[in-house]
Amino acid sequence: MVLQKRLHAAIVCKLLVALLLAGCGSNGPKESGSASPAAVPTASEQGDETEGSKEQLPPVELTYYYVGTPQKDLPLVEAEMNKILKKKINATIKLKLIDWGSYDQKMNVMIAAGDEMDLMFTAPWSNNYYQNVEKNALLPLDDLLDKYAPRLKATVPAYVWDATRIRGKIYGAINWQIIAMQYGFDMREDLADKYGLDMDKVNKYDELEPFLDKLAAGEPGVTPLSYVNNYDIFNGQAPYFGMDTIGDDASPGWLYLDDSETRVINQYASPEYEQFVRLMHKWHEKGFFRKDNASITDNTADTKAGRYGGSLAATVAPGVESTVFLRFGVHKKFKALSPALVTTGRAIATMTGISATSKNPERAMMFLELINTDKELYNLLCHGIEGKHYVFVDKEKGVIGMPEGITPETNGYAPGTDWMFGNQFNGYYISEADVGNWEKTQQLNESAVRSPLLGFNFNPEPVKAELAQASTVIKQYHNSLVSGSVDPDKFLPEFLEKLKSAGADKVVAEKQKQIDAWKSAK
Repeated sequence: MVLQKRLHAAIVCKLLVALLLAGCGSNGPKESGSASPAAVPTASEQGDETEGSKEQLPPVELTYYYVGTPQKDLPLVEAEMNKILKKKINATIKLKLIDWGSYDQKMNVMIAAGDEMDLMFTAPWSNNYYQNVEKNALLPLDDLLDKYAPRLKATVPAYVWDATRIRGKIYGAINWQIIAMQYGFDMREDLADKYGLDMDKVNKYDELEPFLDKLAAGEPGVTPLSYVNNYDIFNGQAPYFGMDTIGDDASPGWLYLDDSETRVINQYASPEYEQFVRLMHKWHEKGFFRKDNASITDNTADTKAGRYGGSLAATVAPGVESTVFLRFGVHKKFKALSPALVTTGRAIATMTGISATSKNPERAMMFLELINTDKELYNLLCHGIEGKHYVFVDKEKGVIGMPEGITPETNGYAPGTDWMFGNQFNGYYISEADVGNWEKTQQLNESAVRSPLLGFNFNPEPVKAELAQASTVIKQYHNSLVSGSVDPDKFLPEFLEKLKSAGADKVVAEKQKQIDAWKSAK
């Protein structure tokens, strides 16, 4: 997913929307929904059952809000999904796909207005999970998972569920996929070969500069690096800088992964931040980015058209090359520049939540159970309709390709965001070269280093005012700095001074206090 927010997410290895939140328990109207939990069979109990068992469930329509690139044939896919859902849980679903540039704003407006909805994609980086919990926009899911999604609950390791917990409760259903993320860069394969990029010799970003110089001089129609302002290429890849985030990725207060004393620091005042924004400014001045990059919210069309060489902060995982080709029709090479690391942020990078305004949280959880366990339903949402949007290249191995005459540009349904829904290990392979990548990914998850803060979730309430003030300052300065479009000699000192006045030091101190208490209680 190099569309940064989605490319990086897509590249990140296909994360998906699975943060769903549902009522915890059967007491109270919000938590019990429209049907009594005691009277509603679980999704597992429903299965392909008879009409008699299905009749125990009244018909309902669910709404599912998530982010992505608009798909012409979405109504056709929705109709096919509803045939399965009607049979198994007597429900239908309305797929509310919102484009990348508008999703956060539209969800904020809907949540603030108390609009009725059932399921929503939520993550620390999109439709902010932590903020949604603090706004009481999501239902706790613990009891709903136990009763209506036992297979989903059992599939995901306990330590990953623990990473979702806020004040002891689970508010997001994990989209199970790669959680051991590596960060680095990607580059168009044809350009890497043409200008002699030796991927093995690049171990940090500044070592790309000689190649980017050649690219800028030799390809006047190509911008060497893409950038979108709704994907944060600093805060979105903390492990590359040897750090881990605490709470909202962009909020002041990270820690160094190799610090045995787990001391919290202000990442914006770190040497790593200063060096990075200086490098970005240098590259911006050399023409490696578009001059208006700080205002770009979507680079999908330009990426598909081959107008970019590559991107920074790409998430690297087994099979990412195929995912990117499916989405953009461009062959890219990827290089990881950080080790495989499981952090709280990565563990909960893609979730589906159940809205606090849902009238049918039990049925919403049944849907989540199905999208995680029913391969037909999952692959419908991810890849569309067999024969129209894909064909089997090798059915026995689960390898698919595009129908004859269809390309990523002309396909009516090719979202390329299977990481956003359910259990990705139930997905088809999109290239014969990818066969076996699910096993490799699971091995990577199991063998990766775990952050010392894995499972810790920050409670922002004691510094709510300071966080809001700091957020305003960050929005004013950070994107301009990290995009390279302003001079850090002038704007970095201003940024740090205003952050301090906003209460950043108090936020850092509160994070330290909570981490110390968490460590003492372990």
